[in-house]
Amino acid sequence: MDKVKNERSYYPYVVVGMILGCVVACGFTIKIAVDNPVEMDTFYMEKYQKVDHSINTILELQEKFNAKFDLAYSTQKFEMGQNSITIRLTDKSGQPVNDANVLMMLSRPDSNKENKQLTPSHIENGNYTFGPFEINKPGRWQILSKIELGEFKGYHKNEAYAAQ
Repeated sequence: MDKVKNERSYYPYVVVGMILGCVVACGFTIKIAVDNPVEMDTFYMEKYQKVDHSINTILELQEKFNAKFDLAYSTQKFEMGQNSITIRLTDKSGQPVNDANVLMMLSRPDSNKENKQLTPSHIENGNYTFGPFEINKPGRWQILSKIELGEFKGYHKNEAYAAQ
């Protein structure tokens, strides 16, 4: 009589295990995504759908703005507590521009929870002063500006650091 070898095949168990592993990994990915939502980029200070729809127009307006105007920020550092920022807006010949519509937002790069929208409190000789406003968290801050002047529209980002 011939001896029959009884060998077990683990192939079906491996396939089922891999399928279950993929399902569990997908579940963890979905849980992590729901717990950590994506923060919207606030560079253009508008919803991303509107920016996505009209990005070519926005970039053309930005190019025209950069060709006609210069922008300078007064600060690179914040102190904890009361602060203010001054933006100097001039045309390329160095003449101050006082009639622009300027909107500023202070934002943390990692979250939109602490965004602060600011409007100028004082405008004089091309200097747009924003503040006073409160900074109560140390670290990196973004100063986002949206400037509209007639047919020109410009967006700018500057970074500042808050120290204790």
